Amino acid sequence: MKFKQFSMVSMSLILGTTLAACSSNSNTSNNKALPSNSSTADTSTTSDASKEKVELTFANWISTEDATKEAYNQLIEGFESTHPNITIKSLGIPFNQYKDQVLVSATGGNAPDIMMANQAFTPAFVGASIVQPLQSLLGETIANDILPSSKAGVTYDGQLFAAPWTPHPNALFWNKTLFQKAGLDPNTPPTTWDELLKNAEKIAALKADENGNPIYGIGEATKTGSYTGQMLYRIGLSHGGKFVDDQGKLVFGEGTALTDSLTYLRGLADKKLTPIGAEIKDLRGMFANGSLGFLIDGDFGRNNFRTMSGKGEAFDNEWGVALVPVNQTGRSETIFTEHQLLISKATTHADAAAEFVKYLLSKDALVLYHKLNGVMSSLTSISSLPELNEDDYAKLFNEQMKTASPFPTANPKFDNAMNEASSLTVLATTTKDDISAIIAKVLPNIQALYQK
Repeated sequence: MKFKQFSMVSMSLILGTTLAACSSNSNTSNNKALPSNSSTADTSTTSDASKEKVELTFANWISTEDATKEAYNQLIEGFESTHPNITIKSLGIPFNQYKDQVLVSATGGNAPDIMMANQAFTPAFVGASIVQPLQSLLGETIANDILPSSKAGVTYDGQLFAAPWTPHPNALFWNKTLFQKAGLDPNTPPTTWDELLKNAEKIAALKADENGNPIYGIGEATKTGSYTGQMLYRIGLSHGGKFVDDQGKLVFGEGTALTDSLTYLRGLADKKLTPIGAEIKDLRGMFANGSLGFLIDGDFGRNNFRTMSGKGEAFDNEWGVALVPVNQTGRSETIFTEHQLLISKATTHADAAAEFVKYLLSKDALVLYHKLNGVMSSLTSISSLPELNEDDYAKLFNEQMKTASPFPTANPKFDNAMNEASSLTVLATTTKDDISAIIAKVLPNIQALYQK
């Protein structure tokens, strides 16, 4: 994958506000390097590095979210207890603001030492030339342990620019309580798209719960934003579509997949099977509150729903999770998102930053994170551990990962394209305009982003 560097002018247009200074702020030129730890599975031993005190700033969004805040705190505590000369300073940024704020901060000279990213953010960070290659910092053992599908998404011009951390394949959650109320078998989820829609209609026919809250059959994101575009991409996969071909050429809109996908979404709107104008946080809240029959979401769903429902583990009795139903391709089509870790090109403590990244990739860290949030690992040696396959929930998501597709993020404008694509969903679900006219209106904006 090849990138052109973003100009400083274009960066200045991204966001009008900047972050507070978040670099390590060290101008020391004689920092002693921390030794690389060659063990992928265990980085818990205290480093024999210099006793010089180092503070690293870690840009992330998991410290800002209730569902992952405790895991974040324990991960930091675990690292600092084994690396007493390194302190991690959290730069927590809400997810919806994350990419733009990091870009503006980094290009303005205040780059955090380490950054979280996902598959939509990493290409922008690499394209803006604010991060550095990681292969030599992390070592060959870790680099060679990365799952092939994950490694391909973070390799640019033959260099590894991000460390895949936790993959999140999307699977189908269903509400067993609503199944019973609708006369459906609560232990038999749909296996085909047609069954999914029929079940959703029966659940939506309940109309409201005992408190008057509306009940919907299935939740699909319908609010403007890149996440909604990503979910349209997921729906398109089930209809046999692609966004780009094997050579990276844009093919979005070719064939019938996009038309079929938008027709599906319009049907949900017309039949009041999904709430209109909802984003993912709204849908998760509705599922947790028992007013949504189905939701396609990631493996972190269990912990989110336990927290948001206020019922804790007891809420597990009210829902189940299954593979995404089969549609036109004959297999369970879905996507996986992935949390990734990057190191700033501007950091003056690259080796210390690498120690932190290696710790987050380690067995100790991932077993802890999995226990608290159900996440998986993007490393082959860690993902196969019994501790990460301890129950049916974990096994289901490992099975779903086999047919999950990564986002085609080779082009740094992919996230912008997904934001444009969300307009297709919004127009299909809020207007009566002809589907072909909607595509003709929006598609040129996406095509313009991919013109060389």
